[in-house]
Amino acid sequence: MFEREDWTLFRNIGTLGQKAGVPVRQLASLVAKELTDNALDAGANVTVRYESGWVLIEDDGPGLPCDPGALARLFSIRRPLTSSKLVRVPLRGALGNGLRVVTGAVLASGGKLYVETHDRRFHLSPKDDGTTGVSSEPCERPTGTLVAVKLGPSVPVDPKDVLTWATQAIELAPHGKSYRGKTSPWWYDSESFFEMLQAAGARPLCDVLVQFRDVSVSTAHHFGQGLAANAMSRADSNHLLQALREVSEQPKPGILGKLGDVFQDFAHAHEGGVIEILGTGMPAQMPYSIDAYVAHGEDDEGDTCSFFVNRTPITGQMSVQRQKSHELGIIGCGLRHLVDVGRKPISLICNITTPYMPITTDGKEPDLHRYLQPLYLAITKAAKKAKRQSAQVNGRRQTQREVIEGNLRGAIDKASGNNRYRYSLRQLFYAVRPFMLDAFGKEPDYNYFAQVITDIEAAAGEDLPGLYRDARGIIYHPHTGQEIPLGTLNVEKYDRPEWTFNKVLYSEKEGFFSILKDTGWPERNDCALLTSKGFASRAARDVIDLMGQTQEEIYFFCIHDADASGTLIYQALTEATRARGARKVHVINLGLDPWEAVDMDLQVERFRAENASSKRGERRLPVADYVPQQWEEWLQSQRVELNAMSSPQFIEWLDGKFEQYSDKVVPPSPVLSDAFGQATQASVKRMLAARILEEAGFDQKVEALVREARTQATALDLNQIVRQGLKTAPQARWDHPLEVQADALARHVLRG
Repeated sequence: MFEREDWTLFRNIGTLGQKAGVPVRQLASLVAKELTDNALDAGANVTVRYESGWVLIEDDGPGLPCDPGALARLFSIRRPLTSSKLVRVPLRGALGNGLRVVTGAVLASGGKLYVETHDRRFHLSPKDDGTTGVSSEPCERPTGTLVAVKLGPSVPVDPKDVLTWATQAIELAPHGKSYRGKTSPWWYDSESFFEMLQAAGARPLCDVLVQFRDVSVSTAHHFGQGLAANAMSRADSNHLLQALREVSEQPKPGILGKLGDVFQDFAHAHEGGVIEILGTGMPAQMPYSIDAYVAHGEDDEGDTCSFFVNRTPITGQMSVQRQKSHELGIIGCGLRHLVDVGRKPISLICNITTPYMPITTDGKEPDLHRYLQPLYLAITKAAKKAKRQSAQVNGRRQTQREVIEGNLRGAIDKASGNNRYRYSLRQLFYAVRPFMLDAFGKEPDYNYFAQVITDIEAAAGEDLPGLYRDARGIIYHPHTGQEIPLGTLNVEKYDRPEWTFNKVLYSEKEGFFSILKDTGWPERNDCALLTSKGFASRAARDVIDLMGQTQEEIYFFCIHDADASGTLIYQALTEATRARGARKVHVINLGLDPWEAVDMDLQVERFRAENASSKRGERRLPVADYVPQQWEEWLQSQRVELNAMSSPQFIEWLDGKFEQYSDKVVPPSPVLSDAFGQATQASVKRMLAARILEEAGFDQKVEALVREARTQATALDLNQIVRQGLKTAPQARWDHPLEVQADALARHVLRG
């Protein structure tokens, strides 16, 4: 038989998720949330950030214990569940596993952990035996606490999402009224009260009892004088609980407070009451306060939901699914029920405040089924209010665009570190995201955000300061074979090779480039190949701008499908496009145009556009201005892809298009003269070296030394040399040790 203690489950990645209640990919997010919840429960103002792999939780509270031993016990996976978590009050913590999960994640992943408090930095080193080592040094932090965690490579960290749960808890913390009082004997059943007393250990019973509402010091001494908390039997504990209830009035649900109208443009409904939680002996009378928020979305948007318990997001998986046109299925954490929310898509946010939330797993997955009825009432009320609000004629909701524009300056400062660093569009999105969540209570759409930023840049005539965009295509240089990703940073560093190509072929279809490169087409035509994913991207247009600024003339050719969007690619590259001036190169459209495709008898695809008609009248696909009227009509329901051509047919078609542009690159006379001089010098150097080596009998000497080296090599154990070499350099391939030995042997025979 094998035995293992419960705490050992915290020191291995494979079992830590069982105790944490989340998969490994969410451990980093849970670490940030647990540390944030602890700081918020202490009544502190909290900030979180992620820098260079570190999760940093900072607060302005009273600080942690400055005693190394106390800190070591606090951040130890071996410590038992703390009795403070068994005292039922409406805080974010429930099990007391929070710091054990944090410490276990550091230990299991080989990470790092330090705490700054009371002008000392404590480096904490969790160990396999469950204890934690501590070393310290001075630092400047007279008030508050900083907890810094860096997890090892076995725990993935997504910088975009690692702080999401923590940020949501911080954003919700200051709103509404919250309960700061003592626990109540009415909030325990007989069994949970007995377990709390046992967990208190040998502490005087009277010290425990004064933590309860309406229990004075004299009353506590009356019931517990001279007794230890854990000395109470189950029967004695049950009698004591009954006695405490007799001297303490049952708290009304209203004392828990409520969040109120927190989320802008969300309808709010509140439900409060008491549920009875059965156990051994007397049941617990558990009050609750439920805040539900509903906002209607657009018809093409989906339904979303977010659930919180005591103002912190739950980590259990929740989802929503339409069952009927007006009913929404809420699934997860004990719920699998339908709620009537109306026909329009909704965003739903719910917070349940309660001194004790029953859980179904070690990872604190709440049992929301116990609150099914009040949840249903609160959600349906909020949905009805939202329907009335969205139907109002007067008054106007703030649009997503207005929220983005109103918070953009501050978001740029945050994403760039006050203009110290470059930042990506997605980083900017996450800097604006909290304002969008506050305003609308649902996840903002990244693609819509990107479009708004493009519009803002178009109006300004330039990019946002410091912004860069990720690569969305490549440019291939003929003769060199070099491929350069098309991203903002790459484009800014782009240096066109001199006198290498005078043409560029653009296509949105990257697949054709393999055919062209295999046949040597780019080299034969001195033509670079340029592609970008989807519609002609900004980075591609930037490359064209840079080429137009050089002294060499450049022709830019565009090929595309014979469809409506294909014609717009050419138009977008020739007109003054968004956030860019007009192109500074010669842009030539090669097609494929619809009339050409029909003449070539290529396969025509017929379709019905999803947006072809509506109750408001017909909606037409946009087509480039150069397309004649009759073909504009044709493109509304028909298209031909470049892929309709076979590879030989495509090459023949493209060669025919290029026939009048087939001139090769020929630099001016000064460039030719300089190049010829360099080539002559290289030829003379090569030929002279060959003559000198021949006259010196170089080849014969090489053969003689090689024969001698091979003779000596017969005594070598090559297998042993390779195995030993790979032990010394495990990152190398098997032939690397042979090369090292060959160099040593060559030096030996050359020395004679």
